[in-house]
Amino acid sequence: MSRRVISGHDLALVLASAIVAGIATAAVDELIHVAPKPLAGRPVDSRFVALGHAYLPQLGKVYAGAWENGAAALDAGKPIPDALESVAQAWTAGRTAAFDRTVEPELDKIVPQTTKDADVTRTERAALAAAWRGLAKGLAE
Repeated sequence: MSRRVISGHDLALVLASAIVAGIATAAVDELIHVAPKPLAGRPVDSRFVALGHAYLPQLGKVYAGAWENGAAALDAGKPIPDALESVAQAWTAGRTAAFDRTVEPELDKIVPQTTKDADVTRTERAALAAAWRGLAKGLAE
């Protein structure tokens, strides 16, 4: 019977990934369960609360798909670090695409991406902050 030996580098990478994943999971769990309430008197754009509700399940599906990509890489005989990299790449690409498809068009209605920061008015900045608070609230609920 042959034993497959994992190199020290690969083992360290897997352990580091597990630690980072554990910390990230704990942080997300903490944010979800004790998300700060918007400061009193700070406006929240309710359109973005609804958008956050709709966006969150999309993120879950994207993340699940990223792990499926990693599993497929392992099934194909790829090394663990390569499989983890495929998870990271799929997660980044998927969440960016979901954001661009779902959230960005609504934010563009407030301040188009092409607007230079110096040209953003106080009113637009306040509306954008209310939208971000709304998105955060929708994601947290």
